[in-house]
Amino acid sequence: MRNWWSGLNFRERIILVIASLVAIVIGLDTLILQPMTSGSVKLDDKIAQAKDDLEWMRLAINRLPAQGTGSKKVTQERIVSYIDKQINRQGLKKNLEQMAPIQENSARLRLSDVEFTKLLSFISAIDGSVSIDEVRLLPTDNAGFVNVSMVISNGTDA
Repeated sequence: MRNWWSGLNFRERIILVIASLVAIVIGLDTLILQPMTSGSVKLDDKIAQAKDDLEWMRLAINRLPAQGTGSKKVTQERIVSYIDKQINRQGLKKNLEQMAPIQENSARLRLSDVEFTKLLSFISAIDGSVSIDEVRLLPTDNAGFVNVSMVISNGTDA
């Protein structure tokens, strides 16, 4: 290789050095810079979509009726069965991942890939009969669908 390089004249060496530098710059751009830039653009798009979804969900939640206190409450023994019945009525049984009693008067409920409008219907259906003590929503890859974790109680003190 050294013999070949020394056999080239000065002009050929300069051309090879410049061509090598251009190839290195193009390779770095193709292998490093473009993937980073496209990844950044994709993440920015996902963030913008998530902000839009969050705003839509906030507006939808504001349209829910206020949780009343004058309505009847479910008895302690029936909180889990009442929730299960309402889940079946709303067509959310396939989305139910876990339902577990926490205390005598409350239960934790986890639903996955729930259409947000169905979640609002479920919340409206149980409104007044039980207290929704905690709700956590996480977006899914599908627009308008969420993963939900909620704590529901009959509203009595333990």
